[in-house]
Amino acid sequence: MTVRYSPSVYMQTHALYLLILIVNVLVCHSKIVRTNNGPIVGQDRGNYETFFGIPYALVDEENPFGRSLPHPDFTTPFNATDSSVKCPQLVPTESGILQCLRLNIYVPKSTNKNIPVFVYIHGGGFIFGSAGEYDAKHLVQHEIVVVTINYRMGPYGFFCLNTDTVPGNQGLKDQVTALRWIKRNIAAFGGDPDKVTIAGESYGGGSVDLHLYSENEKLFDKAIIQSGGADAEALIVEPNNNAAYTLAKTFDPTVKIQDALSLLAKQDPIEVMKAFRSSGMLLRACEERKQPNKKIEYFFTANSKALHCPLKVSGTHIMIGYTSKETFADFFKLANEAYGRDFFLEKIKNNFRLDEKTTKEAVQSVKSFYLGNKNISKDVMLELIDFTSDFMVNYPAERSVNRFLEQGAMVYKYLFSYIGNSPYKNIEGVGAHHTEELQYLFDWQTAGELRGEDNILMRDRMTKMWANFVKFGNPTLNESDLITVRWQQTSQNTKPYLDIDLQMKMKEKVYQNRMEFWNTFWRKYGKSRMPYPSEPARV
Repeated sequence: MTVRYSPSVYMQTHALYLLILIVNVLVCHSKIVRTNNGPIVGQDRGNYETFFGIPYALVDEENPFGRSLPHPDFTTPFNATDSSVKCPQLVPTESGILQCLRLNIYVPKSTNKNIPVFVYIHGGGFIFGSAGEYDAKHLVQHEIVVVTINYRMGPYGFFCLNTDTVPGNQGLKDQVTALRWIKRNIAAFGGDPDKVTIAGESYGGGSVDLHLYSENEKLFDKAIIQSGGADAEALIVEPNNNAAYTLAKTFDPTVKIQDALSLLAKQDPIEVMKAFRSSGMLLRACEERKQPNKKIEYFFTANSKALHCPLKVSGTHIMIGYTSKETFADFFKLANEAYGRDFFLEKIKNNFRLDEKTTKEAVQSVKSFYLGNKNISKDVMLELIDFTSDFMVNYPAERSVNRFLEQGAMVYKYLFSYIGNSPYKNIEGVGAHHTEELQYLFDWQTAGELRGEDNILMRDRMTKMWANFVKFGNPTLNESDLITVRWQQTSQNTKPYLDIDLQMKMKEKVYQNRMEFWNTFWRKYGKSRMPYPSEPARV
């Protein structure tokens, strides 16, 4: 009997053999790591390996705004090669999928085991950003395991409805879930589950600060907070119990309040994010209200809001700092639009509950301190940058430093001043703007390729200091040609800090006069500060 193959059968068979060959090549040339959740296949990058897009949990598609579900164990090797997965977002482009709870792991090729672990939480105002934007190929060269994580944002991560299904802070709870996955599985990649440093910039740094006071267990031993903190403007906002109903009405004006969540769960996530943007609502971290007799895992409650937890903070090594001109880039993006606004009135009115007379008094005191008798105009751009930087980032970070010291932390403080690769470096009065330091830690997508001897030196210096901190809790163990100064711990009296520039220097009391002004301001008006700002934080 003659067996005849049709062309279609032949093509299907050939394709199957090709697929098997590709899988075999991947397995043969990549390491299979056997985790507690099953086997994972990574990619060989020469002197390090990567494991991209590992799912650490599932979004419950019936309630994508609430608690995540455990991801099923892998029964066949999971091909961890995709770092592009993002949670739904609109900036810089409309992108993202609902099942976005992924993490990326960078592992040095080493015979050593129990290597310290660096976990990075991206910023983006809790509305944009992803783990895949932060390529850690330079950090991993310093004998540390690096993990970057996704978490839900916007309404998916920060509805605060004070219900048992959506109590609030789900994006922060996603971070906790990722840290638990790391605790359970990182040893399989050579990492030490007991030596985990959590780090983040901007709202990622604010997240790190909140983890030090959260209701859950401590899943890390060190922390790095870059240009952020718990007191940063609008990191924590008033719970909005009607937020889901407000958004649902944009899809169906007749929807009943009890059906809002189920209606939203059926919508395209990008359309939900568009409706959220159009609504003008501010969804960020919030104070969750504890509900008796409910089995709910809380992250941030009234107890947390005291920002007092010596059991977590005491003895913890914390690196914290900010850039020298945080809002510099914002003023150039705003151009002339910036000078038709009274930033002083906006910030005081939106953040302090004062009567009209006291508001005028407070605004005038701030305006006089920064501008003297000058009016708001382009001529006082640098003074406006100092004010907005101090109000939004610098002074909140100093408040975090004070809390850490009072609760027994070991604090290393810095100011990042280097502008060697800044697009504004030839402008008079320029300083390092918000996010400026990230290009020297990561192969960061938004910065482009680093060139030039000084820029490469700064990258080597930054990655070395950050890795030293992850490994030893001290960013500068020994002076060398690369690190030319010993970074001293901060104390309450002199507040020493490292000025990170080509010429590294230890200095004392950063922006002393400006910080003392805000100390005085807060003593006078701080009791009238709104628990949460009434408007979005913006320059």
